[in-house]
Amino acid sequence: MSKIREIYIPTSALSAKVLDIKHFFNGNAVEAYLVGGAVRDAFLNRESHDLDVIVASSDISISSKLAEALNGKCISLDAQRNIDRIVFEKNTLTVDITYIDNSNPIEHDLIERDFTIDAIAVSLNQPESDTKSRLIDPTDGLADLKNRLIKATSEKVFKSDPIRALRGIRLSVQLGFSIDKNTEEWIRKHSSLLLNVSNERIRDELLKIFASPNISSSLYKLESLNLLSVIMPELDICKDVSQPNEHFYDVFRHSLETPGMLELILSSNINSSAVKLVPRFDHMQTFFQQNLADGASRLTFLKFAALLHDIAKPQTKTVETDGRIRFLGHGNLGAETSQSIMDRLRFSKKASEYVSMIVKHHLRPSQLAPKGTMPSKKAIYRYYRDLGDVSIDTIYLNLSDYMAAKGDKILGSSFDLSDWERHCKVASVILDNKQKDDPDMYLRIVNGYDLMSELGLEPGPFVGKLIDLIGESYAAGEINTRRQAIDFARTLIKNDSK
Repeated sequence: MSKIREIYIPTSALSAKVLDIKHFFNGNAVEAYLVGGAVRDAFLNRESHDLDVIVASSDISISSKLAEALNGKCISLDAQRNIDRIVFEKNTLTVDITYIDNSNPIEHDLIERDFTIDAIAVSLNQPESDTKSRLIDPTDGLADLKNRLIKATSEKVFKSDPIRALRGIRLSVQLGFSIDKNTEEWIRKHSSLLLNVSNERIRDELLKIFASPNISSSLYKLESLNLLSVIMPELDICKDVSQPNEHFYDVFRHSLETPGMLELILSSNINSSAVKLVPRFDHMQTFFQQNLADGASRLTFLKFAALLHDIAKPQTKTVETDGRIRFLGHGNLGAETSQSIMDRLRFSKKASEYVSMIVKHHLRPSQLAPKGTMPSKKAIYRYYRDLGDVSIDTIYLNLSDYMAAKGDKILGSSFDLSDWERHCKVASVILDNKQKDDPDMYLRIVNGYDLMSELGLEPGPFVGKLIDLIGESYAAGEINTRRQAIDFARTLIKNDSK
């Protein structure tokens, strides 16, 4: 039988908004409770931006009244189940309101929740002067909080809403908790039910997982619980696909390791000789943390690209007569597959194109010059021209791809870093030669109209080709004036007519 545990938490540990919410419910004599993440986070000394409130009343107008009292705006999240959200204009805090039958005790609702650590509540009807708030903990979630354990309240929670499988992993990652063995078995047993969940909900949980640290560990956990195969079945054929000897892992494990290496090389905590060789630039952390699409950062989506960059290797694998393994065209085919996956999961067009573009060109930075040489300014110009907004991101995926190919041994003190140092030097040259200030200055020197009027050309692709060649020569320092550009174009036309 569920019970009210005589355990308390300092009221000051809860969100400051809780006092205002208490004042409202006490003043209106409405039974209400704060539940879930806000109570959990108070114990963990984590800041909480999401308050979940249970209202034991049939009066669904309470949400609007509370929103008015808090100077917020009430919106409906689920009209069928009477779930509302209060948002604030200049605050990231949200207050979600759920109504329950006031004939049932609050414990009845709590034991139906997903995980024990989120099945803890405090009454919002205690006097506002109370310095301690009594816990209502029918599933012994406090003990699991202390043991840093994610434990489902029952097996049926994954049947009633399969998205909870992903949520359990996300909580594990965000909190640094282990998942209870029985809970893992239930998730694995019911993993296929995730197919019944909307792709939008799956996308949202994935974004939270990819935005969290230790992404490779999360991917391995998703794989061990059979969730990765359900979400991205295209990755399954990568398993046990062997690679050339310079690769430490098969294609599948390499794919799971690459996002982790990306996190490592972009981290500010550098304690590895290999990572210290990675080129950096001003405001690098800010660049990768900037919002790209769907409310997520460049880094979050770059991790997606890192996971998917070799997804077409199985289909393109060939073995030469001398035993050499090749994957010709896996970038192009991989881009198509990545686009399909991102579209299926309802990512925005911008996010899908970002990931597929990087997958398509992930080898490009290391192919700008023959091994042992540095790329020319013309080659670098073409690189930035072709890749545009993903050019820098692709450089760092290329670097993480190299490190993941070597495995953790590249982080060891005895590993020969000479080839890696050359690889990083190429990346550094590409970064250093980016024309950051005004990459299109050559267009101010001459444009298509100038060429057509000066040289008697008709509009068409040939004019665009001339503009591109002029741009390359400008980047290489061979052209600096309008006259030089036109003379160069005249020479090109003359040579083309021979």
